Amino acid sequence: MKYEIRMTQMCRDYYRVEADSPKEAEDKLWQALRSYDKDAIYKNIELNDTIDSAPTLDYTVQLSPEGEPIL
Repeated sequence: MKYEIRMTQMCRDYYRVEADSPKEAEDKLWQALRSYDKDAIYKNIELNDTIDSAPTLDYTVQLSPEGEPIL
């Protein structure tokens, strides 16, 4: 038998950003993260800390032979 298991994994990243306002700081972070350019992220933004949480198993459901969840 096959089963589908959904797991939620979570980590919290803490960044330090130089900006003139909270909105500007958030905009700069989003822009850097969306650019996929790691140099851009770390040029003006410092990843200060990352805290990982233990994964949580959300559910386990049996799959039909066709691969569909059996609810």
